[in-house]
Amino acid sequence: MDARATIVTLTPNPAVDQMVWLEGLELGRVNRLLATQLDPAGKGINAARVAHRLGWPTRAFGFAGGETGAMLERLLELEGVEHDFVQIPGRTRFNTTIVACRTWTSLRGVGPDIAPEHLDELERRVCAALGPGRVLVMAGSLPPGVPTDCYARFVRAAKRRGATVLLDAAGEPLSLGVAERPDLIKPNVPEAEGLLGRRLSGIEEVSQGARELVRRGVGTVVVSMGAEGAIVARGAQLWRVRPPRVERKSTVGSGDSMVAGLAVGFAAGKRLEEGIALATAAGAATAMTPGTARGTAAAIGALLPAVRVEELVAHRLHLPASS
Repeated sequence: MDARATIVTLTPNPAVDQMVWLEGLELGRVNRLLATQLDPAGKGINAARVAHRLGWPTRAFGFAGGETGAMLERLLELEGVEHDFVQIPGRTRFNTTIVACRTWTSLRGVGPDIAPEHLDELERRVCAALGPGRVLVMAGSLPPGVPTDCYARFVRAAKRRGATVLLDAAGEPLSLGVAERPDLIKPNVPEAEGLLGRRLSGIEEVSQGARELVRRGVGTVVVSMGAEGAIVARGAQLWRVRPPRVERKSTVGSGDSMVAGLAVGFAAGKRLEEGIALATAAGAATAMTPGTARGTAAAIGALLPAVRVEELVAHRLHLPASS
């Protein structure tokens, strides 16, 4: 890998995403498509694509199988994204999103079964790419056959090699990964609620929840709130991030684009506030892009000056002064 190629992404359950547009959808009838779009997908894949667009070389790791896996690799090659997939029996999943009558309907594939020896091979390849100064992004769902402690296993392996670890997942894979103290997690509000076992309503409760997750040993917690921005906690500090106002054409991949910006921030040695701003601009740029496409570097750069990062004062939020 290139000396600057410090971002490694792990997507255990990648996909090819197809988006189709129709005037209307009539069940039981032939429906004519207005347009279609194909993209390589999966949360870590999306992060790798955006980090690459920001000029930071990446290598995307995962599993690939069958003709769908070959299509996934070809789509990444067309974008110039370096990748290393363990070849498996079966087929990489295929997702379809139907846009008709201003309504989105998503059909999500499950993914192929993964044998233990293929998971071991993936770990060997990922670990060979890690070391001090490297950034590992782990993101997305787990396919059948992969145990729920998969991310926890990779967090431990990455930390032993001195890499910085970013985790973006949900449910038990996220909670088990958090127990291994990754450097950053980026849950949305429902995912943070799942980790904490309670509802989070309003900025004060989200802020308190983020601080609680930091106390569990996570280095930085970024709780994304869609168009409302994000709450960020590190140590005893808190920030409220406000994104620029954009016309939102699709929210698919916005969170993954945020993770890409955060990864570039870590890899480039930026201050946290700078990384947060870049991440927020990347998420907004993807939100204003139609379909399953991702924001461009030009769009991210144009939006960056409009991002607002404000440090919050605990006593004004009625939070405990210490964490």
